[in-house]
Amino acid sequence: MALQTIKQTNKQTQRRNKTSKRAVSKTEFCLLLLQPQHNLNIMFQRPHKGETDEDLQKQEEAWNSQQFNPSAKVIHVNKRKTDEEKLQKGPDGGEGPRSKFGRERNTKKKKGNIVDNTVLKEAVKKEETVAVLGRIVERVVCPEDSLREWHPEPSPHGFPKVPKLHSLGEASTMTSHTTPGIKKPSLYKQQFIKAGIISEEKPSYSQDQSFKKSSESRVSDSALYDPRVTALGKESVVIKNQIIQEADAKKIHSENIAKISSMSHEERLRHQKEILSSLAPEQIEFLKSLRKAKEKIQKKGTKEEPQENQTPLSSSRVKQENQGMECDSSETTGKGLMNTQSLDDVPQGPGKDKKTVKFSEDVEMKEIPGGEFAELEKMGIPISLSEAKKWFHMTQVEVEKLKALTDMPAPKPLKDQEGFVARFDFEGNILPYDKDVSHLEALHHHGEEAGRPGYSLDEIFVFCRSKVLQQRHLGLRTLANILRNAKEGMYDTCVNPPVIKLAIEAGVVLILRFALDETSELVYKEAVRGLYYLIASEPDEQCLSLTQAFVPGGLEPGVSSEIYANDEARQELDTEEQELKDIEIIKLDVIRALIRMDIQARLRYLLGITKPGPETVIQIIGILTRIARHSLTAAWKLFQTPHLISTILEHFLPHNLSPLLTGGNVASMTSVYGVPLKHALLFLRVLAAKGRQLASSLLNTYDVMSQVLTYVSLEPSEMGVPQQEALMLSQESYTLWATFLAYGLSKPQEAFTSFYPMLVKQLLFYRDKVSVNEDTESNKFNYDVGACIFSVMARAVNVAASHSLLKNKMILNQGTILDSDGKLLVLPPPLLTWEDMNDLPSLVETCLNKWLVELMRSTETSFAALKLVGSCCYFLECYYSKWKDQTSYSGDVCNNRIVNIYKNILTPFLVSSAMKQLMSKLVMHSSLIADLLPGSRRDPVNLGSLGCVTHGGKIIPIVQKTSPFPLLLPFVSFCSCLHSLHPVLDPKPMGVLLESEELEQYLIRFCHSNHELSSHWLTRIEVHFIYCVLQLGAMKGCCKNQLFHETALSLLPSIHKGDEMLIKDLLGLVVCAPEFLADVTEISSRVGDIALKDYVPLKSPAQAQPVLSPKQLTDNICSSLKSMESELVSCLVSKKEYEASAVLKNGIPFITNGITISQTESTVALEKYWPLVPIKRVYNTSKQKSKILESKEKPPTENSSDQSAPEDMLTVTRCLQMTYLCLKYRRKCFFSETNSFAWFQHLSLVFLVASDMFLDANVNSYLQGCIVELLRNKGYANLEAVNHIKGFNSCIAWYKEMLEHFQGVSYGDSTFALFLLIPLQQYWEVEFRLQFWGDMSDALPFVFLSPEEVSQFIPMEQFCEPDEEDERLIIKYRGNLGSRMINEKRNSFLYKIALHHVRQYMKKQKN
Repeated sequence: MALQTIKQTNKQTQRRNKTSKRAVSKTEFCLLLLQPQHNLNIMFQRPHKGETDEDLQKQEEAWNSQQFNPSAKVIHVNKRKTDEEKLQKGPDGGEGPRSKFGRERNTKKKKGNIVDNTVLKEAVKKEETVAVLGRIVERVVCPEDSLREWHPEPSPHGFPKVPKLHSLGEASTMTSHTTPGIKKPSLYKQQFIKAGIISEEKPSYSQDQSFKKSSESRVSDSALYDPRVTALGKESVVIKNQIIQEADAKKIHSENIAKISSMSHEERLRHQKEILSSLAPEQIEFLKSLRKAKEKIQKKGTKEEPQENQTPLSSSRVKQENQGMECDSSETTGKGLMNTQSLDDVPQGPGKDKKTVKFSEDVEMKEIPGGEFAELEKMGIPISLSEAKKWFHMTQVEVEKLKALTDMPAPKPLKDQEGFVARFDFEGNILPYDKDVSHLEALHHHGEEAGRPGYSLDEIFVFCRSKVLQQRHLGLRTLANILRNAKEGMYDTCVNPPVIKLAIEAGVVLILRFALDETSELVYKEAVRGLYYLIASEPDEQCLSLTQAFVPGGLEPGVSSEIYANDEARQELDTEEQELKDIEIIKLDVIRALIRMDIQARLRYLLGITKPGPETVIQIIGILTRIARHSLTAAWKLFQTPHLISTILEHFLPHNLSPLLTGGNVASMTSVYGVPLKHALLFLRVLAAKGRQLASSLLNTYDVMSQVLTYVSLEPSEMGVPQQEALMLSQESYTLWATFLAYGLSKPQEAFTSFYPMLVKQLLFYRDKVSVNEDTESNKFNYDVGACIFSVMARAVNVAASHSLLKNKMILNQGTILDSDGKLLVLPPPLLTWEDMNDLPSLVETCLNKWLVELMRSTETSFAALKLVGSCCYFLECYYSKWKDQTSYSGDVCNNRIVNIYKNILTPFLVSSAMKQLMSKLVMHSSLIADLLPGSRRDPVNLGSLGCVTHGGKIIPIVQKTSPFPLLLPFVSFCSCLHSLHPVLDPKPMGVLLESEELEQYLIRFCHSNHELSSHWLTRIEVHFIYCVLQLGAMKGCCKNQLFHETALSLLPSIHKGDEMLIKDLLGLVVCAPEFLADVTEISSRVGDIALKDYVPLKSPAQAQPVLSPKQLTDNICSSLKSMESELVSCLVSKKEYEASAVLKNGIPFITNGITISQTESTVALEKYWPLVPIKRVYNTSKQKSKILESKEKPPTENSSDQSAPEDMLTVTRCLQMTYLCLKYRRKCFFSETNSFAWFQHLSLVFLVASDMFLDANVNSYLQGCIVELLRNKGYANLEAVNHIKGFNSCIAWYKEMLEHFQGVSYGDSTFALFLLIPLQQYWEVEFRLQFWGDMSDALPFVFLSPEEVSQFIPMEQFCEPDEEDERLIIKYRGNLGSRMINEKRNSFLYKIALHHVRQYMKKQKN
């Protein structure tokens, strides 16, 4: 309807416009729509150009003649009406609408003919009546007080002289004689009075006082004989408030008293009844409370003060009180009205009244009673009470305000080992519980624990969400400092749970993300800083930069959350991510949630548009780098963000190097825009390391190699020491170049060819100018750049080595790699050839010889210097290992050069004291020996890190300044490579290393350590070092075979994913090598059956019975070593993992798809119980097959039988043989970091694999042998169920499945029964015994073991002591005994246990 009305109006307007002289404006049309319908036909024109005054008058008359109603009506908000306003009403005397309460009261009065005398009329003239809350009227000024004419005198200065007011001290003399109730004149009025411009206004007391005296006389005359009127007092307790002046209040009270006095007692009662009937009960109670409050206060005592403390104002007040004009200020007013007093009304003596003033329903302020002054003074108030009364808004001195000025209360004492809330200062440091901090540091507040300085996390979050900009900035800054300290491990030993976990759960991610969107630089700068310290880790990046040159394969780590590292959880998150909210994704993966919240777009805007300062820019790039390390998907998200890469290249990777040539530091610059930053190169390197396609896109789309060549052209000799930024930029450029060469891409190869002369020039500089024993600190950056140069050359060697192979395959049209369609692609050969590399080895060998000689002559070296020397070894290893595969290979030439290097360069250093000194530092800098906990323990499950700062704040030992690994790993690896290429090299120099006391102590400590840091990324450096030592020992022989074998067994669980080739080599070279098991054969032949003379093999229902002879079991192992090796190699790691590891280890560029090892659920390749891992896999496979058959609901066929397959039988047998070997002969190196129950639980899976697996004689024999080794030396007392293995919900579920399988397929096998009896020991949980004797009691008749058979493994006391007290189990015992489920002849062991516990329980009941 409204739309139709508007359309009709539009048509009418269009018709009028056709006849009108001018068009109607839009404003006029809107006015037409707003007018009533009957006035729409009237059209009024606005004045326009050309109209005369007569036209305007006619328009005005026409407008006024219409008598339009106003669009708004003015209504007085004030409900009280004065007599003047009533007289101004119309002749009908009509009033506005009454309230509901007023209408009801008026109705009652009309029905009962009651006269409304609720409000008494003032007995004064109408002209003198003043409305207390009436309308505002203009002030009437007396004619004699009007201003005189002012005639300024002419001034010679051009401007009249400005009159000045007198000082306040002179003006205050006029105010000293003022009287209460009379408003003192303003400063300007005082000036005018003094200048004689206006006359001084005398306080007119005569009228008021005469009225008061007359009224008082009337009251006194009429009330002398009536004590009821006298009891009403001299003041009213109802109308006294802040708005009604004191004189008016007395006047109203006097009038009321006069009227009451003129009434008889009966009339007063009748009027009282009428008033009470018209009031609500709540109002009556309120009026009574006012009177009671006054009477209560009056009873407390007089208010008279000592004469010596009176001021002129107070003395005049006492005089007025004597005259009967006092105002009782203790009377409480109605709610919402505040008592007002002068400063001198505050009591200052003991026994004064306590005054309560209510501002609202919830706020109450109490003035100090006189008795509390002395107590407050003892509390140490920094100001006097007289001074406090002069403060603004301190007309009433309040207890709470004064207490806030005293010393902070001491915190309550803590009990023993009692925790407390951590409180931080603004730098993020945790303050001690009772630390005394000055209040000037602004660390105290009035909230909880006011006596303790600092702010808790909750309070800091309140700062971060404040509406005040400065508070948000302070909160975000403090939060960033806390996160930084947390990442550095400062809170590890004193805060539980970790701070980062608490902060993420409290919503720090959303707080920082929202703060990034603010426009204030103070806020988003600190938000960037906080986000950087939350998700990134500066120590981690520094450690990775230090070890980049000697990390095996030059690999990069992937850092994701635990949930993303789990394949099943990641797939589930991918499918359900669209249905989840941001806060839910944060709980699963912080980095993924930030990407979903478009953090990359916001950071790009900050970099490209707002252009923040240097620190913020570096931290933004650090955030992007951390996001790129998360996953390949996250890296692609960053790459595909519009203008992100181009913005970084444009502003932070320019071709102009002039800003760096000044020698200034980036941190000291006011702006880094236009300045090349190494952080930007690091970000590009992390992106390129994620995959071949990303690296190729960076090169082809953005031409990154042009910037790289610009930065690497800086010569260290010309830059000098002050240009550290330029050298660091050159270092990062070489590293990025090496990353591109890892894939064999064409542009990096072209750059290498064009840069080759400059590369040779830089090598000559290092050969002639750089020493590793002089000025090591000043040459630190030169060492780093040199190490990166050798890394680039090593990658170039790997590319050139594939030239001949790819060329031959291209000639034969043979494919090399598979494309997306599954077809083999023929790859073109690389641009670099092997001949291009022939001149480099001689220069590098010269450098290596020089630097090794310098190391032998020096007493101290630096980390960077050792890294430079190690990089030379790494390059030469790559060159000589690839040379043998080239068409131009000459065996004689290669062997001669190998002999020359080994004899003249490496051997002198091998036998030197410098090498011995480096070996002595192994234990100190070993991550596998160190008794440190990984720093990743402080990380929540939804945000991971490398944890280079270990738990407790210490840096990982392998990267400390005096660490020998930067040289030892490449050096030993190079020696191992030369011995493998030339088998007849002199073994004596290498024997000095392998048989050194330092190495022996190191390996012994390694075998007996817990390996807490085995999963750390940088530990792979030490793992490769030990592997190279073992490889040398296998090739050259060593007299410490047993130690080397134990080392290999201990090293296998520490090998990381990506290094699976080491597992294969160790199993073949050491673990399953007969020469390293010579001690095992000797011990078994010498001991024979003596060790197990008391053990009798348990019987089996199968035809072939097991054996327990150690000699026979060991001989079978030694004769099956080759079979054990092949089975373990095929079962421990898949073929695909072996091939991928070989590609990374050998550096094959055309097959490499990425050099980043993504984080997985477990960073190590094998479990600690690796010998039994194949059995677990066989069990999982059989379980999956059974689930498939159940889902298809098909009857079992011959192929689907639960009988064990021959290959599974062989795998289980070989695994049990390796387990028996480890438990019997290498027990110490395994039980130092494992527990017996886990071994026992893994062994029990043999019974669940198939129905006949445990019936095999070999399997049963090694099962009994393994359980004997677990239970000997009181091992049966350390088998308490702690953790359950994967595949079972709990230990009870595992035991229940064992019982079910025993009932179905055991045939009463004694070995199987022994495994079921172990959880029946009394120190195990009672649930295991309830399952055995209760729910699964059908298995009882098939346990045929006797007490003698069990006692040779576990003493009988373990099952009988202490006595059973669980009544449920006693009932099960008695039930099975009474039902004949067990009897003494068939189940003698079970019968004896049940009978013992029942008898003991009955004895206790009788007693």
